[in-house]
Amino acid sequence: MKTFIKELSNSIPRVDALDKITGKTKYLNDIDFGKDILYAKIVYSTKARAKILKINIPELPDGYFTVDYRDVPGKNMTTMVVSDWPPFAENTVRYIGETILLVVGPDKNIVYDIAEKIVIEYEDLEASLTIDDSKKLLGGAIVGDDNIFVSFKAGYGDVDNAFKKAKTIIEETYYTPYQEHLYMEVNGAVGIWENGKVSIYSSTQCPYYVRKAAAPVLGVEEDKLRIIATPIGGGFGGKEHYPDILAAAVAVATYKAKKTVKLILDRQFDMAYSVKRQPAQITTKVALDENNNIIALDVVSDMDAGAYEASSRVIMQRCTYTAANVYNFPNVRVLGRLYATNNVPSCAFRGFGGPQAIFAIERTMDNIAKKIGVDPIELKRKYFIKKNDPTITGGIFHDNIILPQMLEWALKESDYERKYKEYKNTMYKGIGISCFLHGCAFTGSGERDIIKAKLKLRKKGNKVTILTSNTEIGQGLHTTFKKIAAYNLSIPLEDIEIAEYDTEIVPNTGPTVASRSVMIVGYLIQEASKKLKQRWNEAEEIEIIEDYKHPTHLIDWDTSTLRGDAYPSYGLGINVVEVEVDKVTLEVKIVGVWAVFDCGYPIDERIVEGQIKGGVAQALGWGALEKIVNKNGRFLQVKMSDYMIPTSLDLPEIKTCIMGEPYEYGPLGAKGVGEITFDGAASAYASAMENALNYHFTSIPILPENIAEVL
Repeated sequence: MKTFIKELSNSIPRVDALDKITGKTKYLNDIDFGKDILYAKIVYSTKARAKILKINIPELPDGYFTVDYRDVPGKNMTTMVVSDWPPFAENTVRYIGETILLVVGPDKNIVYDIAEKIVIEYEDLEASLTIDDSKKLLGGAIVGDDNIFVSFKAGYGDVDNAFKKAKTIIEETYYTPYQEHLYMEVNGAVGIWENGKVSIYSSTQCPYYVRKAAAPVLGVEEDKLRIIATPIGGGFGGKEHYPDILAAAVAVATYKAKKTVKLILDRQFDMAYSVKRQPAQITTKVALDENNNIIALDVVSDMDAGAYEASSRVIMQRCTYTAANVYNFPNVRVLGRLYATNNVPSCAFRGFGGPQAIFAIERTMDNIAKKIGVDPIELKRKYFIKKNDPTITGGIFHDNIILPQMLEWALKESDYERKYKEYKNTMYKGIGISCFLHGCAFTGSGERDIIKAKLKLRKKGNKVTILTSNTEIGQGLHTTFKKIAAYNLSIPLEDIEIAEYDTEIVPNTGPTVASRSVMIVGYLIQEASKKLKQRWNEAEEIEIIEDYKHPTHLIDWDTSTLRGDAYPSYGLGINVVEVEVDKVTLEVKIVGVWAVFDCGYPIDERIVEGQIKGGVAQALGWGALEKIVNKNGRFLQVKMSDYMIPTSLDLPEIKTCIMGEPYEYGPLGAKGVGEITFDGAASAYASAMENALNYHFTSIPILPENIAEVL
């Protein structure tokens, strides 16, 4: 029976579900690459910062060899957002876990045994392991002369004058921690030697990112390096740029061996040395007048990027531009600074910069409310943005802002107002609320100037193939893309196929990041499908190419001043969290969660609901459970047995509501939803804990030991 899509929002079974739940889907480590295969093991730095004096390698059996920077045929540097992360360390190391060399050979056990026997002699250098260390230039600058990779500014008005006139000034510093992606499938790459050149199979969200990063390492033009993205067992941003560094090293080994080389990380290595969410310390300073009106906001956001920049520039940018959140204040100034340290490099993670900024401003609003004696939601509601209000980058909010309607649902469903007043006068029970936004797609003119997305639709007979480089990482993209095409072509869903993610086959439609896949690429599918439908009977085979066009109504982004519309549209969210604290054990039970989101038109309501529940749960883990201790540059929680994440037993049913203010340039009005679902739950949790314990928490996660200190 054929499936016709009559209403896009109606849910259908996920097109990839059966293969995944029955084990039919083959992930990278499941693929049979033949018998003539070599295995690789990383020999990594055990020092956070040091000079390499000598590498002692035991006598190697026949067929076994090592690969290091001297084997690189091109340049020993990967290109991510910038070129600063070498696939192989040369004379120095910047973090524990940095790749020094690979051991390669036909027997995996022997390869691992050799790697264990390699001894590296170092000259220790003083390491910078915190943002404060980095500011002090401990051990000397890592980058530049100030250890700052990049800084951003935003704002409007006269902040200094407002503070001169202020009756009250409230200042506080907030701290957000690392977070482990903990995707189901670990990172890995396989290099194939075919037709005299290297091809790479990678578990990556972004096949064209891998190509861009690895091609210069091989010394070839990008179109001479083939990347195949295999089915991906989760990413959350952890497979945005880290696969680049692995693929580049494997590419060099493949080039040297002229054989297939396979590198699959074990879970402990992946958790210990792969990228994490950036820790941040954000200082907010607020000026109030004699009537307790907020007249100015001054924010300094500092982030720990780790040893190399990776994509942290983009995260810092978003953190800076999200600093005022959903509020319109008369005067705003924001400074964002990205610091280099000798820690494992940080990279993208769901929300990427938004959650850090939102935690700080939501905690700030709660703190102000407490000091002036009002309900936090009354204070927040007073400053809600409206359509045509200014953004802190010199743009405006073009869409209708439906925060009041969303708030009405959240307050009613959670019974927030009654509970807040009741719990304020008791102990151990609390309820908290957060309001937030997330700019959809790439910042500024990034989609137009950097991504330049190009989509293809190919018709052959009655079958249509979508050719896109946007990958399915568990978010339901195959289902969504097929629904959009089938709906606009008026053909059965079963007649839509999605091409393999092979850079020799699919065009570059950009990375699977930034809540852009449905809004940007889904719109290209919609428009291409309309054109194909008009030409359906023209020929047996037809190819439609659809290029991204930047909306003309936006205030043009000036890349030199970083002013204009930072984002074409915004998703909105409100989260309410209710908690109970056990008086004896001090364990926290989350007894209620309510989440309402404006994501434009929901292409599939069940998929959107799944994104909401998954993102909120992941954010509550960040706020309540997930502790990573970094001791001397080494993470102590590197096993699933000692890194706590929430399970179904730790959370109540998350009650959801999908509201939609359509975006003109999204398919049927859809906006991004994947990132924003993470943005607000941690701050709502901290707000609930403040209500329960009458204590202003300034950092997360809030654990029983933190509660004990408070009590």
